[in-house]
This record gives sequence, C-alpha cells and structure tokens, in this order.
Amino acid sequence: MSDGQNAVEPVVIPAAPARPEKYDTATRAALDHIDRQAVRIIADDRPSSTRRSYAQDWASWTKFCAASGVPVLAIAPGTLVMFVDWLWTQPGGKKGTCTAPSTIDRRISGTVVSARAEHGVRPEDDVARLARNRLKQLVKEMEASGESRGRGQAPPLLVEHLVKISAACPDNLRGIRDRALVLMHFAVAGHEHELAFNRVRDYADTPAGIHADLRVSKVRPRVVPVPYGSHPSICPVRAWQAWTEAADLTDPDGYAWRRLHNRWHTVMDSGLQPAVHRRHRHPRRRTRRDRDPLHRQACLPSASSTSCGWLA
Repeated sequence: MSDGQNAVEPVVIPAAPARPEKYDTATRAALDHIDRQAVRIIADDRPSSTRRSYAQDWASWTKFCAASGVPVLAIAPGTLVMFVDWLWTQPGGKKGTCTAPSTIDRRISGTVVSARAEHGVRPEDDVARLARNRLKQLVKEMEASGESRGRGQAPPLLVEHLVKISAACPDNLRGIRDRALVLMHFAVAGHEHELAFNRVRDYADTPAGIHADLRVSKVRPRVVPVPYGSHPSICPVRAWQAWTEAADLTDPDGYAWRRLHNRWHTVMDSGLQPAVHRRHRHPRRRTRRDRDPLHRQACLPSASSTSCGWLA
C-alpha cells in the first residue's frame, strides 16, 4: 500500500444484546430478586395501618387455603370466587354476625396486592373481576332476604354537631387547635392524612377566606377555597387564625397542626400523626393524653350541612 493511500480501519460490529427470553436461569433469578427488592422498598413506605390491613387480608387467605386445600400462591379467578364464598360464611366483627361485604371486598384486594408484592406472584390484571361479581350476587341475595351485615354507612357530620363540638373545646391551646382542626377538616372534606402533613404555607389568606392546599393526598392533591363562615363559632377561617395566633405559627415551612407537650402543654415542632380517632363524633369523651384529633375516614359534610349555609 502506497503512502498516498489511506488505511482502511476494520469495522467492529457489536454483538446484539441478549433477548429476555434468552436469559439463563441465574440471570432470571437475579432479576426476580431485584424486582422483589424494588417492590419491598415501595411497600415499606406504606403507612403502618395499610401494612397491617394487608397482613390481615393475607392471613385470612392462608386460613382459607388451609381449610379448602387450595395452594397458597394459587391466585386465580376461580380460587378467589371460592374465597368469597368461604368469607361469606365466616363470623363477622360482632357476635352472631357474618363477614360484611365491605370487608370481603377489602380481603380480595389485600390478597391480590400481597401476592404481587410479598410473594412475586403475577396474576392477570382483572384476576379479581369474577370474585367481585360473585360478591355482588351475594349482596343482592342478602338485600332481598332483608339481612343486614356490617355497621352500615357512617352518619353524616351536621352543622348542629359542629356547634356542640366547638362548644366542648376548652379555651386553651389544645381546645383552640382541636376546634380549628375539626372545622378545617370539615370545610375541605378531607382525609386525616391530608391535614396531618399540611404546612403553614399551605393555608394562604385570601379576601374571601383561605385557600387550603392539600398537596399530600392518597386521593388527589387539590386546592380548596375555604370562605368565612356565617356562624363565627364554627367558622374554619376564624378558627385557623385563632390557632396560628395562639400557637405563634410564624415559620411557613413548619407543620400547620402541631403536637402539644403532654406535661407542659406547649407547642412542639412535630406535626400530628394520622390515627384511628373519632373524637369529633364524641366531643365530651376527651382523654388526658394529647392524642391526634383525626379519624380514619374523610370528614364529609352532608348535603343538609352545606345547604344550611355555614360556609356562606
């Protein structure tokens, strides 16, 4: 080759990456382990109450499997229908009753989620469809026969209840906080976790009242306008202003709803934790401990509440 000619560089063609179906057994096992670890990390971040519920659901499933001879990991449409029929005959929360339909529906969800998250089972997406259809059939039969199961729908929180709750709150830091929290909870129709994680900056003053930014939500983040109430004693805006002034909440990044010291009753930096409480349903049943005045379900105003004009 003469000096005037350019040398030809060899072309190296990289090997094609292995297709997933070509992975060997060791690679598949390693990838499955990585998937399980990822699921575990996400699952560990769930609230403790959610983890407990899923554990109870899975324990119910394993009890069914032991009684029926179904393999524990056999999560399939047919076995879930059998699970529903079995749950339907099991004792309920109260003596002399059977399992409520809402509990059965949750057992189905918890079992499927636990199978995926804890045991690496990969059932089809609509694996629970037949089971829920079977549950609907059983509910129709129950209603036709006049049978009643479960506690039923919770009674609505009405304006007259808010008046009694507000009057029952003492004129100290704890009472001022609890009054403001219950009224704001009602005004935004929120869940306990949505308010528990609120910061002071999430309540912005407006000429008409407050804009409550529920940025942390398992349902849907949203901004809720909260106007001044026509009844000063149950006005959420005035109650919030009284709480911020009494607690000296000047740090916009601090928790909006603070804990109080059990002994000294001073405002602490830590926020309230969502807990199973229904104090605002029973305003006179107050304990000495500084428990979180939030309850599990959403504090939803009824149609009659809104028509009374307490937020007018």
